[in-house]
Amino acid sequence: MREPNKQRIIDAIAHKETSEIPFLEIDPDMSLVNKLLKKDLPMRLHSFELDAKNNVQLNEIMGNDLTFFGHVWRVGRKEMTDEDGRIHYVDGLIKNRTQLGEIIFPDLDALEKRLEEHCKLLQDKKMGILCKAQTPAFTTMCAMGYTDYLMNSMMDHDFVMDFTKRIHEYCMKELEVFMQYPVDMIQLSSGLVTNSAPMVSPDQLEILETKFIREEMDFIQSKGKNIFFHIDGKIEDMIPDFVEMGVDVLNPIDLCAGNQDIYQIKEKYGDQITISGNIDIEGVLRTGSPEEVKEDVIEHIEKLSTGGGYIVSSSHNLHELVPVENLIAMRDAVLNYENNVR
Repeated sequence: MREPNKQRIIDAIAHKETSEIPFLEIDPDMSLVNKLLKKDLPMRLHSFELDAKNNVQLNEIMGNDLTFFGHVWRVGRKEMTDEDGRIHYVDGLIKNRTQLGEIIFPDLDALEKRLEEHCKLLQDKKMGILCKAQTPAFTTMCAMGYTDYLMNSMMDHDFVMDFTKRIHEYCMKELEVFMQYPVDMIQLSSGLVTNSAPMVSPDQLEILETKFIREEMDFIQSKGKNIFFHIDGKIEDMIPDFVEMGVDVLNPIDLCAGNQDIYQIKEKYGDQITISGNIDIEGVLRTGSPEEVKEDVIEHIEKLSTGGGYIVSSSHNLHELVPVENLIAMRDAVLNYENNVR
């Protein structure tokens, strides 16, 4: 099996067509993680929360060209634990302004120590690091609860904005920690888009979320790092804005129940932005055979790799209903593919 190499990702961002296709599958369910590592790690974790040794080993087995690092800030969340030990979001708990004083900010020293350990393990490897950064609007929405957040954005706008600004201050401090280390790319995320459209109007989206993400992106770019933007839902019409903001890699390009076509996106924007994703987690990856997965991956590569700018990955995070054999089939289809450079 080929060794992970961040240069493949760098070439994709530069739209350089090469013989090897980059692969980057982030945050598989812990049931898949344990099968790949042959371990019994806690199901309450995300893969990017693993200790350095397990994290690097996992990403090597997966064939990823970058390892994925980060943490989840569960501020103000009401959660439940299922029978397997996974943590599931239920609602937010911070419903009024008086509760803002109850916010406890995570220890950045602990995060920095973990990142330093990852960097040490990777210093003699060609694998790079993708760091998952918090984004203020999504974190605030989870802490308040989706319905209450959207209602308060109209009924108590100042409360929403004051809450978001407090979260944003922490997010910027987190980014400052990441920039002290030789990381290659930063992941930012949006949570305000559905399979049909954004949850709010374009003007409200700018006020509630985009202006904060833009500030994060400006800071990341000023440090010479690449930006990996994870945004679910139907986003085709928003791509010109993402290009203007400086997004390098756009992920995961949901199929949106047939309402979004990655091949059309490639045709319209493929020379302006690198796209990552679209191997269907509810279709071929969940219900197909390994051979069908291989065929689908190869079809994506052959239609999307012309001129570079495509990174193979799924249409979202791999959940527990995806057979590990299909993850392996997706990986092997990429690692064994030899592109006839045009």
